Amino acid sequence: MIKAIDRYLLRQIVPTIVVILFIAAVILCMERLMRLLDIAVGNGVSTLVVFQMLFYLIPYYISLALPMALFLGVLLAFRKLSAQSELDAIHSCGIGMGRFIRSALVLAVFMMGVNLLLTGYIQPYTRYLFRAVMFNITSGVIEQGIGEGVFMSLPNGYTLRVEQSRGGGRELYGVFAHKQEDDGHIVTLTAKRGELLTGAMEGTVSLRLYEGNRSEWDPATKAPSTLQFDVFDWPLNLSDLVRFRGRGGDERELTLVELMRGYRINLLAGRHGNIAEVNPKPDKPPEEVIAPSAVASEFHFRLVFSLSMLLLPILAAPLGIMTNRASRSFGLIFGLLILVSYHKVLEFTGAYAATTGAPAGPLLWTVFAIFTVATFYLFYRTESKAGTPPVLLMEARWIAFTDRIVAVFRPNRAAPGTR
Repeated sequence: MIKAIDRYLLRQIVPTIVVILFIAAVILCMERLMRLLDIAVGNGVSTLVVFQMLFYLIPYYISLALPMALFLGVLLAFRKLSAQSELDAIHSCGIGMGRFIRSALVLAVFMMGVNLLLTGYIQPYTRYLFRAVMFNITSGVIEQGIGEGVFMSLPNGYTLRVEQSRGGGRELYGVFAHKQEDDGHIVTLTAKRGELLTGAMEGTVSLRLYEGNRSEWDPATKAPSTLQFDVFDWPLNLSDLVRFRGRGGDERELTLVELMRGYRINLLAGRHGNIAEVNPKPDKPPEEVIAPSAVASEFHFRLVFSLSMLLLPILAAPLGIMTNRASRSFGLIFGLLILVSYHKVLEFTGAYAATTGAPAGPLLWTVFAIFTVATFYLFYRTESKAGTPPVLLMEARWIAFTDRIVAVFRPNRAAPGTR
């Protein structure tokens, strides 16, 4: 009988999870698809590349939707069981909520493993591949020439734009290039005409500019300097232009194992703070180059985010219990508000620790501990207290509070027979 009840609860939860995952994936993908199509059309890229980029984003979207799908699946299942008095029949057989929810917890363990696999190992690679394709779209097309009216971000830090492009993108008119370095130093190149030249040096391409200016502004002296030229050869290393950097540009491109290794190395070496290593050795692993606070924040955030999924069934079950007289969706709305707020607090805490150098571990795990205590307290009160569930008592108090607020602004009706 116990196993039959476990299977019955799973049959109530799993279809809802599948539907919510599908709807969330479609909505999130359609929102990003519009932006990717704008980028592709502006750079003359095939729509097949757009769908390739969208495919790389699927692990990220699934990892976002998994907690919400699990939470809503359990909440709606208990809502249905309680509304049809099936939950009362199960309790009358001597099966409490702690035993009845066991199958949902097993499902949560499985989904936590899937989420940890996505966020810890698959998503870092797909994020890097997405950025590589985006780089090839916005910068790599220079190999075939330079399109007109398009701002191109070059790997050397310059932003390039031309008003007119002829001869397959080799003859340029109205050339503008701009670069601002980290120390505030600004370099600007303008020219009436330019052309791409090859063959001067093996593996290089030069952009020859005619009748232009090269301006520099130094923040130290706050004095601009301008040099006019008739002809200026701007060497462009083609291999640097068309080859994307290696994986590990930031902490989100690192796997969980790499984050753990970098976190351990930073602890042993006494490295802390939010400053990344300047001019690292080429063979140095990226987890040792990225700022220690960013590595620690990302490592603890992924662990906390994944472990939090174990608490979602325990939180969702009390919020889904209702009576026949309770027709409002207070538990659903209140639960979604808690879930979204908890996720945003985790994100803010992680971002704060990464940017300020504050200890990410104690901050994130403190938030997790508070969420855990509140979740178990609500579940314990619901299971141990007879009569009206605590969530419905909260709903009654909320309704009374809102009625008092509305009564303040409701106009007083005149008594019958008076003017």
